[in-house]
Amino acid sequence: MTLVSGLCVTDKKAGNMRKPKNASPKDQNRLTRRDFLKSTSIATAAAITLPVAFGPFSIITKKAQAQPPNLNPYRVVVVKDTSAHQGSVISTDITQVMMDEAIRRYTGMLDLSDAYKILFPGINSESTIGIKVNSINTDLSTQPGVVEALVNGLQNMIVGGNPFPANNIIIWDRDTTELQAAGYTVNTGPTGVRCFGTNEVGFNTNINLYCAETIQHPSRILTDYINYHINFSVLKNAVGAGLTMALKNNYGCIDMPGDLHGNNCNPGIPAVNQQIRDELNVVESLFIVDGIFGCTSGGPMGPPNMIYDGIILGQDRVAVDSIGRTILEEYGCSTLENSVHVDTAAEPPYNLGTNNLNEIIRVDVDNPSMSVGDLRVNTADQDSVLLWSAPEYTGHFSVRRSTEPSFSAYQEIAKTQAHQYIDRRALRESRRYFYRVVKTW
Repeated sequence: MTLVSGLCVTDKKAGNMRKPKNASPKDQNRLTRRDFLKSTSIATAAAITLPVAFGPFSIITKKAQAQPPNLNPYRVVVVKDTSAHQGSVISTDITQVMMDEAIRRYTGMLDLSDAYKILFPGINSESTIGIKVNSINTDLSTQPGVVEALVNGLQNMIVGGNPFPANNIIIWDRDTTELQAAGYTVNTGPTGVRCFGTNEVGFNTNINLYCAETIQHPSRILTDYINYHINFSVLKNAVGAGLTMALKNNYGCIDMPGDLHGNNCNPGIPAVNQQIRDELNVVESLFIVDGIFGCTSGGPMGPPNMIYDGIILGQDRVAVDSIGRTILEEYGCSTLENSVHVDTAAEPPYNLGTNNLNEIIRVDVDNPSMSVGDLRVNTADQDSVLLWSAPEYTGHFSVRRSTEPSFSAYQEIAKTQAHQYIDRRALRESRRYFYRVVKTW
């Protein structure tokens, strides 16, 4: 996708619903990314009617054997881009750049397929990835236009020689109706990215999670349908818990979260996360916060009242929430004194991550979609040497050449991840060339 461009002139003369995990054959009731993204346009999708019967699921539970990848657990990437929205509409081209850049910066890998794949150790073409969004507040949910960027990236992974199957991705939350109200298109079919709520498949009453003197049962999506769990929350405050991001988003994975709201959800939230981590056979691969819009007051059910234009991403849920807390503080949030669950989660017996800002490696990336800057054309012998700067972008550049300043027609002469290119022997040709360098994936 072409995003932005820079222009310079040189003159020759001047020298210038998966089946339950690992069931086989593949279940015929799953939602595909291509249908989810192409035919329904997840940023603006209208809800479709669910089939009368959810469909036969032959649930076969398989213990997850993979472990989280050995990356720096204290790294948290914060990508911001002022072009991420136009009014209340998400700019999906820009959020794609933001998400891809966040994944690259977090993993330290430039190849996007490899960068995603390292987050899912042991993944194969039969694996299923769940994306647990937060859709309880219709006015401020994890936005489909931001989730779309993640879904695109997952499908760009090459697994077993092929792109990761769209139908092996499940976007989910506690209730299908809430997902529809938040703009997601429900799909339980055999093609496309699937999307449905726990209410369609129920909770696993065979598994007890012991959480702060309560017994909770996890969603069957979490226990029986997916191998890898991505927690995709929203940047917002909460009157009781102080804030609600990655840690509290897991309340949507259990059947009786209402029993865990006392004492500012502390230690209820840490207990739920500890039990999911230690007792369930699913790999918790990534924690992401949609911070394009957020709220500093009136949460968790109030409308957005802040614009951050950001995505927060990491594998340490406590570190992610701790960075999110500093952002809410910068925007004047007054409920953060109640967010004691973040600090409790870092302490024994939970040990879910670090809340120590001195330990967290925060990687800030600003405006990765910004046009290529400072495009310069120098000469060396018979060559034109192009140099440019794009410090907040590690993707590919398309180097284009035209004989017309309008670029009504042009030739792509290179695709590179470097910040320079040599157009060899260009000065030997009796033509005046115009150059453009464009960020593209």
